[in-house]
Amino acid sequence: MLYGYARVSTAFESTKDRNQTFERQEMILKQNGVKLENIFQDRITGSSSTDDRAEYNKLMSIVMPGDMIYVSEMSRFSRSLQDLIASVNNLMERQIGIKFIKEGLEIGTNGLSPMNKFMFQVFGAFNEFERCLIAERVSQGMQASKMRGTILGRPKKYDAEMEKAIINDYVNEGFTYDELKEKYNLSRVTLINICKSHSKEKNKRIIALKRASKVKTQFD
Repeated sequence: MLYGYARVSTAFESTKDRNQTFERQEMILKQNGVKLENIFQDRITGSSSTDDRAEYNKLMSIVMPGDMIYVSEMSRFSRSLQDLIASVNNLMERQIGIKFIKEGLEIGTNGLSPMNKFMFQVFGAFNEFERCLIAERVSQGMQASKMRGTILGRPKKYDAEMEKAIINDYVNEGFTYDELKEKYNLSRVTLINICKSHSKEKNKRIIALKRASKVKTQFD
């Protein structure tokens, strides 16, 4: 039986990009003889363990000795060279073949020839190297943005004035978190963090005043 496996990342691609990537992989797999009903697809980042890939594990549970799995490229199948080698070795032990279409590398049900084994390791190393370069560029871009003063992450849904109003309602007016949530349209977690942050700052000020008073008493 001929099966196909496809994966797109949820971390760096929009819904439109993911759909287009799936369509591209499906097209490649179908062009190589895989029926649509035999294609298994995961929407998960490539850094995730294969244990977290529901469709991957479903595929692994149904393939039998003599079956073949087609994948558009190595990076769609495994997160690292080590993971790739382990996954392929597991398939070979079960006498299941796999073909990486982009790399032109086919590992039959009888295992790897010496030349294919060499190519397999070289292609896997290049894929891992490329992923490391991408991660490094992302990290450098974030550092450059921080140096320019760009605030990273999701923007706050409240400003300083709203924060003061929330604290006043909580401390002086006795509002509950549910009442604050309804009034300000913020999540309960956000409101708890705001109020906790205020409490920490207040405690710091109280401790500082006590220390200052103690020092003053010593000198009187």
